[in-house]
Amino acid sequence: MRTRLTNILQVIVLIAGIIYILIGVVFYYSPINFFKFFSVEVPDDWFKSIEYDTFVAPLYILIKGFSAMIFTSGMSMILPLYDPLRYRGLIYYMGIIFPLFSGVMLLYSGFKLDHLILTSLGAVFFFILLSTAIALIITRKEAKAGIE
Repeated sequence: MRTRLTNILQVIVLIAGIIYILIGVVFYYSPINFFKFFSVEVPDDWFKSIEYDTFVAPLYILIKGFSAMIFTSGMSMILPLYDPLRYRGLIYYMGIIFPLFSGVMLLYSGFKLDHLILTSLGAVFFFILLSTAIALIITRKEAKAGIE
C-alpha cells in the first residue's frame, strides 16, 4: 500500500511524463506548427531552404532528434509509477537535473531575446523542476525509511 505522499509524487511524475511526451510528439511531428502556434511567421519557401542550407538543415534535424529523446524520457517516467523508491534516481535526473539546465537556459534566453516561445517552454520546465523538487522533499523521510 502506497502512502499519500508517495501518491503525490507519482501524480507529479505522471504529469511531467505527459508533458515530456507532448513536447516530444509536437516537435517530432512538426516544429513549424509549434512556432505557428505562437504566431511566429514562417515563410512558405522555408521548407525548400532546409534542404539546401548547410546550417538550417542540421538544426532542423537535430530538433527532431532531440524531440525523440524528450519523448522517450517522458515514456521512461512511467517506471517510477510502479516502484517510486527504486526509480528515485530517474526522478532526480528527469525531474530535477534536466529541467534545471534546460529551464534556466530557456528562461534566460527567452527574457534576453524577448522571445515568447523560449520563455514559455522554460516556464514549463521550471514548473516541472519546482513540483518535482517539492514532491521529492515531502517524500524524503519515507524514502530513507524504505517506505513507498
